[in-house]
Amino acid sequence: MTDNFLEPQSLGVPCPRCQRDLQLKKGRYGLFVGCSGYPDCDYMTAADFDPGTDALCPVCQTGKLVQKTSRFGNSFYACDHFPTCKYSVNLPPVSQPCPTCQFPLLLKKKTAAGERLICANDSCDYKSSLK
Repeated sequence: MTDNFLEPQSLGVPCPRCQRDLQLKKGRYGLFVGCSGYPDCDYMTAADFDPGTDALCPVCQTGKLVQKTSRFGNSFYACDHFPTCKYSVNLPPVSQPCPTCQFPLLLKKKTAAGERLICANDSCDYKSSLK
């Protein structure tokens, strides 16, 4: 068995379709909740976890940036109004305006020397001093 494998865990909640137990499972795109009666019952829903960010999307100004997992297992942050808004970044966002260009979002970047904040705007070169 690989490290990525997770045994299904019963949640003690009945399936809304067939009344069997719902289980927390891991698939190729991350964790999800599915019926224990699969393949007879194919009920499935997203696992509701705290996304860990309260940053507003700088493009649409209405959505929030939520943590997602790519099909390769890498984490990224994307607007929760997808597909209407397709903004995404690879580094953890911080709700703080850039001191140089006033872009409403900074990103946490870990370097060998320490952690610093960089501007999410591609045309800005702002980097905070090392912490």
